[in-house]
Amino acid sequence: SIYMVYVFYLTKYLYNNDLIIRLKSITISNISIKLLDDFLSSLFIVIIILSITLIRKQSLSTIGITKNNSILVFILLAVYFGIFFIKGDFSLIGIYKCFFYLMVVSFSEELIFRGYLFTALDREIPTYLAVLISGIMWGAMHAFIPIIINNYSVMKSVSAICSELGGGIVFGGIYILIYKKSKSLIIPIMIHAILDFINVLF
Repeated sequence: SIYMVYVFYLTKYLYNNDLIIRLKSITISNISIKLLDDFLSSLFIVIIILSITLIRKQSLSTIGITKNNSILVFILLAVYFGIFFIKGDFSLIGIYKCFFYLMVVSFSEELIFRGYLFTALDREIPTYLAVLISGIMWGAMHAFIPIIINNYSVMKSVSAICSELGGGIVFGGIYILIYKKSKSLIIPIMIHAILDFINVLF
């Protein structure tokens, strides 16, 4: 898709110009570059999707943004920020991680790949194919970014692609199931954020 090509060349450009800032390397002097990187790679696409939805005069519920299960959403938010406070890392890096895994990773990925892509595919093709295609694309995105950044060999690149494609299909399917059952994209967003945040912090 256009999004995949865009992210690929953006990542390549940022890497070649030494503009990729890793989370552990964030400082006051480079945080503006990190914010710009994350905006261009994820949040910019989210804004486009939200804008298209509103321009078409469609409800945000068409991409999963609903008030369903608001109590569960509140509980999951409390868990997420509870993890942050329990960890107690209130440094610049710690605060940015809290923002990054909730907004840049989970919110952006779930909206793009489940709320928008899966929903659009599900209207046109059988659900299992929509799950498969959206999962493959999600996995592919996770594969080529580390390949570019870490200069993987051919064999390691193939291994990374196979692993990420499999993970994209499996975990994408799980998040879609949660999305369909809860009728709210916010639930898989929060579960995704919590799992990623726990994995990184602990």
